[in-house]
Amino acid sequence: MKLGRTELMSVVLAGLAVASVLGVLATRHAPTSAERDERAKNLLPVWREDEVSRIELDTSGGALVLEKGGTGWTVRAPEPEPADAATVQKLVGALGFATPARKLEAAEANAHGLAKPRATLRIRMGESALTLALGDAAPTPSGGAYVALDGAGARRAAVVPREVVALFTARADDFRERALVTLGARELEELTIVRPTDTLRLVRGPALAFRIDGTERASRDATEPLFNALGRLSATRFLPVATAVAARGPLPPLVVTLIPRAGKAKSSSAHPAAKTVLELGGACPEAPGEVIAVVREPQARAGCVPKDLLGQLSAPRDVLRDAAPFSARKDEVEALTLERGGKRLVLERSGTAFVLREPSQAPVELDAGNQRVEAVARAPADLVAAPNPKELGLDAPSGRVTLRVIGDDDKALEEKLELGKTAPDGTLYARRMEDGAVLAFGRESARAFNVDSTLLRSLTVFDFPLSSLAELALSAPEPELVRRAGAGFELVTPRGFEADGELTTNAVLALGSLHALRWVADEDDHTFGLAPPTLTARARTGADGGTAEHSLVVGRAVPGGYFASVEGSSGVFLIERGVVERLSTLLVDRSPLMVEPSTLARLTLRSKGRELTFERRGGELRSEHVDPTASSAALAALGSLRAEAALHSGAARTTEGLASPVLEVRAEPSPGLGKPRAFKIGASDEFRGESVRTARADGIDATFVVADAKLRPLLDLF
Repeated sequence: MKLGRTELMSVVLAGLAVASVLGVLATRHAPTSAERDERAKNLLPVWREDEVSRIELDTSGGALVLEKGGTGWTVRAPEPEPADAATVQKLVGALGFATPARKLEAAEANAHGLAKPRATLRIRMGESALTLALGDAAPTPSGGAYVALDGAGARRAAVVPREVVALFTARADDFRERALVTLGARELEELTIVRPTDTLRLVRGPALAFRIDGTERASRDATEPLFNALGRLSATRFLPVATAVAARGPLPPLVVTLIPRAGKAKSSSAHPAAKTVLELGGACPEAPGEVIAVVREPQARAGCVPKDLLGQLSAPRDVLRDAAPFSARKDEVEALTLERGGKRLVLERSGTAFVLREPSQAPVELDAGNQRVEAVARAPADLVAAPNPKELGLDAPSGRVTLRVIGDDDKALEEKLELGKTAPDGTLYARRMEDGAVLAFGRESARAFNVDSTLLRSLTVFDFPLSSLAELALSAPEPELVRRAGAGFELVTPRGFEADGELTTNAVLALGSLHALRWVADEDDHTFGLAPPTLTARARTGADGGTAEHSLVVGRAVPGGYFASVEGSSGVFLIERGVVERLSTLLVDRSPLMVEPSTLARLTLRSKGRELTFERRGGELRSEHVDPTASSAALAALGSLRAEAALHSGAARTTEGLASPVLEVRAEPSPGLGKPRAFKIGASDEFRGESVRTARADGIDATFVVADAKLRPLLDLF
């Protein structure tokens, strides 16, 4: 049959289309001209990093094979084992960025030792393959060598720099996964540590914590260092297993067994989660400060790990026992329900704050909600040994606390606590439903379990600006009264002193921006130390023609702060210790001990029966008996010798050591540059956790304290 012109053209076009498709399929893995142009300066003319699936390195020392599969990179040779993905990625990246020092003619591709290379690097990239052969060392650059490349349609040669030559020296150890334990706490079902004195077994509990021997709950805070130590079991160097076993000596090793949770298909390293057994013990042959680790399962291998990890894995069982009512932390709690005395308190997290559902509906500030949750979840308690549930009121509990929390699998679960009776001394007994442990809460921590309205109270106690203060009266350490005077303050009581601007400002700001850490009670039950108080602070403010009074009453100290209340209002709250320190500091000017050395004509120091005199000569204050370096340090210390605070006004006390001072200072300024000053340094003491010494300045009827560190350059002169 003879085809017409139209039919013939259709056949020709169809044939060309088929040929085009076949051509595309045949060349789809070949580098495009754009790729070649883009990589003109690179050693490898084509590089598709995500397609690299196998790297083989053959050297006189043996073969190294790296292969990428569904679970990541694996060392296939010399022995199959997981590879360190980050190290492999560095190699892949280095190959992709490798640049020759200079390219050679094609005729040289079999010269310079390239016909019989000392090392060969083969790369599988998709359906393509590239082979790099390492030849002789090149005269330049230093450390460089000749290489030949086969692949991408040609054989070519080049000289490469030292860093590219280094790729051919890779060892299997460089790519072995160094983490000997790849199971984290979230993936664990059970951990057993056979130790010289005992066997510790931790089994995952129904909530967030593990249980010791599967019964008593272990503290999450106490077990975290243990799990962190397991996560740090990374080999600093590898050893043959037989060598490691022979080197560790006759003492039995510490044996660690980790069993993964059911359904955890992968570990934290992305490799399949599997039971792991390893042994720790004996000094590392190459590093006596490290310890030998031998992995028995899932694959035998050995290496050395930091020795300090043994201490964390040897934590005593008693340290791991949990005396907290709940294992959840405040940020894991979604809801708190407290039922007691026929009343209910329900607090739920809502967005970036909380909402009170019962006994009434109301929004709750984030900080207030977190503080209450923290007070409940982390209430300090003691474990009760051999408890009698009936005597402690736990046969018929008087209340219950429930926390709804988010677990490791992001699923909601509940933790519950039953409340028993309250003893005459305020001790509250409770039982954890999770493991049956009985706890005893002291009076202070037991307050968190009261159903009250404190959550409805704002944490902002006072809020007035510094500029509005007219008068501030403080009761401790002795009565003080400060009044506004122009742009500053004057100290009315005690008399005869200037006000310290910084201390006064700090005190006013502490009171004017007072925030409660948390509210602890609706009413004062006379156990907070508010009568008589530790301190009272009264501020009178005036603005826009009106005045206001703000009165704070501070009670006794407790861990974390002080109890306090607002005079004339119900409710007790907790404030920071630092607030009380700022409000109980004498606001007396602290500068009487400060001397500007540049103004002095003469300085005399006396200590230990010796006297040192500094005199100004040639524009410098110097002493012929003091080394210039020590002299400079002492004069600098003198210029910044501001007291920490005044301890009290009035005469010195015998315990202050000022009758027999350790140092006497007399500073005489040049004419017209001020009046002479003199002061004494007395006995050692401690002031708010800092080592200090007492001090008194002539003409100032008060005793100060100065940080011992500030005085050291002066005392070291003697």
